[in-house]
Amino acid sequence: MAIPLLRRPLPTRVLRLVWLLVGTLVGVLFTFAVGDVLYSTTLPELRPWHTTETRHEFEASQDDGTYDFDAYRAQEGRLFEEVQALRRAHFDPQLDGAISRFAPGGGPYAARLDGDWNRSFLMRAPGERGVALLVHGLSDSPYSMRATALALQQAGISVYGVRLPGHGTIPAGLDHADWPDWLAAVRVTIRQIRRDHPRVPFWYVGYSTGATLGLKHCADEVLAGRRDALPARLFLMSPALGVTPWAALANVQRLISRWGVAPKARWGEVGLELDPYKYTSFARNAGAQISLLTRRLARDLERLDEDGRIGLMPPVTTFQSVADATVSTPHVVARLYARVRGDAGELVLFDVNRGSDVSPLIAFSPRAVIGALQRAPRREYRFIELTSRPGDATLLERDWPPGAGTPIERVLPWTWPADVMSLSHVAMPFPPDDPLYGLSTPTHADGLPSLGALAIRGERGVLAIPPAEQLRLRSNPFFGYLMTRMIGTIDAGAAGRR
Repeated sequence: MAIPLLRRPLPTRVLRLVWLLVGTLVGVLFTFAVGDVLYSTTLPELRPWHTTETRHEFEASQDDGTYDFDAYRAQEGRLFEEVQALRRAHFDPQLDGAISRFAPGGGPYAARLDGDWNRSFLMRAPGERGVALLVHGLSDSPYSMRATALALQQAGISVYGVRLPGHGTIPAGLDHADWPDWLAAVRVTIRQIRRDHPRVPFWYVGYSTGATLGLKHCADEVLAGRRDALPARLFLMSPALGVTPWAALANVQRLISRWGVAPKARWGEVGLELDPYKYTSFARNAGAQISLLTRRLARDLERLDEDGRIGLMPPVTTFQSVADATVSTPHVVARLYARVRGDAGELVLFDVNRGSDVSPLIAFSPRAVIGALQRAPRREYRFIELTSRPGDATLLERDWPPGAGTPIERVLPWTWPADVMSLSHVAMPFPPDDPLYGLSTPTHADGLPSLGALAIRGERGVLAIPPAEQLRLRSNPFFGYLMTRMIGTIDAGAAGRR
C-alpha cells in the first residue's frame, strides 16, 4: 500500500517561494552589475576629475529654511576654489588634452565668453517688470540658459540662474549628487526670489532636468496646500518626464563598485573633457537620479489628478521636439498634458524637416504622436505643430486652440536649414549663432570650429569626438521663435493682470 507524501505546510511553501524570488532578483541584479564591470574595462582610465569627491558642494540637508541664494553662491565660490586647486595639481595636457576644460584658464572654448557660466548668476533688468528663475539640464551648467537669460533681461525681466549640485565643476560631482539636492537648490533660490521681489510676477524656465524640477517643486507646493512659492507660469524646454527604463538600474553596479572594486563601472561614458560647460563623461548615478525624479513626479501628478487638485498647478508652456533621443516625447503628453485642466496650457511640438531633398532618408516617423494629439477627444490646452510642407523649407505653424478640430495655419519667418533633419534634445536652448554650439558661428581667433558645426572626416577611431556627437544638432535654428513665443506669453499674461 502506497504511503501518501506529506505536503509541506502552506507558510513554509510561501516562505520558500519568497526566498526563491529574492534569490532570483539578487541574481539578476548581480548579473547586471557584472555586465557593467565588464563594459567598464573598455573605458579609458579615470582621472582625478572622475574620482575626487568635493568638500564644499551644497546638499539638501543644509536647507534649514533660512539658507538662501546668497549663501548658496558664497558656498559655490569655495567649491570653485577647490576645483581650481584640483586643476592646478593634476592637469596633464598629454592625458587630458591641450584644450581641456581643466587647462589653465578653462581652455580656448571658455575663453570665447566673458565670465564663468558654470556658476549660478543673477542678471538684474533695469525697470524690472518681473523675475524669472532659469534651471539647466543634466550634466549641463547655467551656460545652457545664457541665451534665454539675455533675451529675458532685455525684455525687462530680472533673471536668476542656479547651478544644480554636481554640475559645472568636475564630472565626479554627478557620481555623488542626489535629486533632492537639486530640488533643494531650486527651492533655496525661489525663497530668495519671493523675498526680494515680492511685488512683481515670477516665472520659471527649465530645460530638461531643470523642467522636471520646476514641476516637482510646484506639485510639492500644491500637495502641501501652499501657493506663495508658485510661479505665474512654467516654461519647459525638452522636459524630462520619462527616460529609458534601464536608467532605473544605473546604480546596480554599486553592489560591486561601492567596495572600491572596478571604479570605472560607475561610469557610462568616460571621455576627453573638451566642452567647458557640459560634461563629456557621464556618471551612471546621474541616470539613476533622473529616473527616480521622473517616477516620483509621475506619482505626484497622478495623485493631483485623482484628488482634483491638478488645476491648482501653474499653467505650462512646453517646447518639445517630436524626435528626442534623451527623453520620451509620449511621456510629456501622457504624464503632463493628458492631465492639464483649463485652457491656459500650451504644447509646442517641433516636427521633422519635411521640405528637404533628403527627407526620404529619414527613418523616424512622428505621425503617430502628432496624429494622436490632433485627434485628442478632450484637449484642454493649445497644441502647436511646427513643420514644413513637402518641398518647402519655410517653417509652418499649425495652431489647434483648446478643443479645436482644425488648425489655424501661419507661415513663419524662419526656414529649415537644408542639412537639419530635426531638432534634438541638446539643441533646444541654444541659438544658431551660439559661441560654442552654433551652426552659423563665425571663425574665432582660437581657430577651433564650433562644437555644433563639426564636419571633420577621417577613418573611424581617429577623432576624439565620436561621429554620432558630431552629427547631433547642438543649436536651435528656431530659437528666435521660442523666445518670441515665451516673451509674448509673458506680455499677454501681464496685460490680462492689468
